[in-house]
Amino acid sequence: MKKQNMVGNNIRRLRTEAGLTQEGLALKSGLSQGYINQLESGKRKFTQKSLELIADALSVPIVALFGEARPSHTRTPVVNERVEKYRKRRPGKKEFLVLLNDLPDHIVEHYFILLRMESALWKKKLPS
Repeated sequence: MKKQNMVGNNIRRLRTEAGLTQEGLALKSGLSQGYINQLESGKRKFTQKSLELIADALSVPIVALFGEARPSHTRTPVVNERVEKYRKRRPGKKEFLVLLNDLPDHIVEHYFILLRMESALWKKKLPS
Protein backbone atom coordinates (compact mmCIF):
# COMPACT_ATOMS: atom_id res chain seq x y z
CA MET A 1 0.00 0.00 0.00
CA LYS A 2 1.37 3.41 -1.00
CA LYS A 3 2.13 5.85 1.78
CA GLN A 4 0.38 9.22 1.52
CA ASN A 5 2.44 12.39 1.38
CA MET A 6 -0.18 14.81 2.66
CA VAL A 7 2.27 17.48 3.85
CA GLY A 8 4.32 17.36 0.64
CA ASN A 9 1.19 17.50 -1.50
CA ASN A 10 -0.10 20.47 0.48
CA ILE A 11 3.22 22.29 0.15
CA ARG A 12 3.13 21.76 -3.62
CA ARG A 13 -0.52 22.85 -3.89
CA LEU A 14 -0.07 25.96 -1.74
CA ARG A 15 3.16 26.86 -3.54
CA THR A 16 1.55 26.64 -6.98
CA GLU A 17 -1.55 28.52 -5.77
CA ALA A 18 0.83 31.28 -4.62
CA GLY A 19 2.43 31.29 -8.09
CA LEU A 20 5.82 30.21 -6.76
CA THR A 21 8.35 27.80 -8.18
CA GLN A 22 10.27 25.50 -5.88
CA GLU A 23 13.20 27.90 -6.24
CA GLY A 24 11.00 30.87 -5.35
CA LEU A 25 9.72 29.12 -2.23
CA ALA A 26 13.28 28.17 -1.34
CA LEU A 27 14.40 31.80 -1.54
CA LYS A 28 11.46 33.04 0.53
CA SER A 29 11.86 30.35 3.18
CA GLY A 30 15.66 30.21 3.38
CA LEU A 31 15.62 26.49 2.56
CA SER A 32 17.20 24.85 -0.48
CA GLN A 33 15.28 24.06 -3.67
CA GLY A 34 16.43 20.44 -3.39
CA TYR A 35 14.99 20.18 0.12
CA ILE A 36 11.65 21.62 -1.05
CA ASN A 37 11.64 19.10 -3.91
CA GLN A 38 12.34 16.20 -1.56
CA LEU A 39 9.60 17.30 0.85
CA GLU A 40 7.06 17.57 -1.95
CA SER A 41 7.98 14.17 -3.37
CA GLY A 42 8.00 12.50 0.06
CA LYS A 43 11.66 11.51 -0.17
CA ARG A 44 12.60 13.52 2.91
CA LYS A 45 10.98 14.01 6.29
CA PHE A 46 10.10 17.48 7.49
CA THR A 47 11.12 19.20 10.70
CA GLN A 48 9.03 21.59 12.73
CA LYS A 49 11.40 24.44 11.85
CA SER A 50 11.28 23.72 8.11
CA LEU A 51 7.47 23.68 8.16
CA GLU A 52 7.41 26.94 10.12
CA LEU A 53 9.67 28.55 7.51
CA ILE A 54 7.56 27.22 4.63
CA ALA A 55 4.25 28.26 6.21
CA ASP A 56 5.68 31.73 6.88
CA ALA A 57 6.94 32.03 3.30
CA LEU A 58 3.53 30.98 1.95
CA SER A 59 1.68 33.24 4.45
CA VAL A 60 -0.46 30.38 5.70
CA PRO A 61 -0.95 28.93 9.17
CA ILE A 62 1.16 25.83 9.73
CA VAL A 63 -1.98 23.70 10.13
CA ALA A 64 -2.73 24.33 6.43
CA LEU A 65 0.16 21.99 5.61
CA PHE A 66 -1.57 19.09 7.39
CA GLY A 67 -5.17 19.38 6.20
CA GLU A 68 -6.74 17.41 3.40
CA ALA A 69 -6.99 19.43 0.22
CA ARG A 70 -10.50 20.54 -0.68
CA PRO A 71 -11.62 22.50 -3.72
CA SER A 72 -11.05 26.20 -3.09
CA HIS A 73 -14.77 27.04 -3.34
CA THR A 74 -15.51 24.75 -0.35
CA ARG A 75 -12.70 25.93 1.89
CA THR A 76 -13.45 27.78 5.06
CA PRO A 77 -11.55 31.07 5.12
CA VAL A 78 -8.71 30.99 7.62
CA VAL A 79 -7.50 34.11 9.36
CA ASN A 80 -3.75 34.05 9.34
CA GLU A 81 -2.89 35.03 12.89
CA ARG A 82 0.87 35.12 13.07
CA VAL A 83 2.60 34.59 16.35
CA GLU A 84 4.35 37.79 17.47
CA LYS A 85 7.81 36.25 17.42
CA TYR A 86 7.46 35.48 13.70
CA ARG A 87 6.47 39.05 12.96
CA LYS A 88 9.70 40.21 14.54
CA ARG A 89 11.76 37.51 12.81
CA ARG A 90 15.05 38.89 11.59
CA PRO A 91 15.82 38.30 7.95
CA GLY A 92 18.17 35.37 7.51
CA LYS A 93 21.77 35.91 6.52
CA LYS A 94 21.18 33.83 3.40
CA GLU A 95 18.30 36.09 2.34
CA PHE A 96 20.45 39.16 3.03
CA LEU A 97 23.30 37.79 0.90
CA VAL A 98 20.91 36.94 -1.95
CA LEU A 99 19.64 40.52 -1.93
CA LEU A 100 23.17 41.96 -1.84
CA ASN A 101 24.25 39.70 -4.68
CA ASP A 102 21.60 41.25 -6.95
CA LEU A 103 22.79 44.82 -6.36
CA PRO A 104 25.55 46.70 -8.20
CA ASP A 105 28.89 46.95 -6.37
CA HIS A 106 28.62 50.68 -5.65
CA ILE A 107 25.25 50.15 -3.92
CA VAL A 108 26.63 47.25 -1.87
CA GLU A 109 29.55 49.46 -0.77
CA HIS A 110 27.07 52.19 0.23
CA TYR A 111 25.11 49.79 2.45
CA PHE A 112 28.31 48.35 3.88
CA ILE A 113 29.34 51.85 5.02
CA LEU A 114 25.90 52.43 6.53
CA LEU A 115 26.05 49.11 8.39
CA ARG A 116 29.47 49.96 9.80
CA MET A 117 28.18 53.32 11.04
CA GLU A 118 25.04 51.73 12.52
CA SER A 119 27.14 49.11 14.28
CA ALA A 120 29.39 51.78 15.78
CA LEU A 121 26.34 53.70 17.04
CA TRP A 122 24.86 50.59 18.66
CA LYS A 123 28.12 49.82 20.42
CA LYS A 124 28.08 53.31 21.95
CA LYS A 125 24.44 52.97 23.13
CA LEU A 126 24.75 49.53 24.70
CA PRO A 127 25.82 49.44 28.35
CA SER A 128 29.17 47.76 28.98
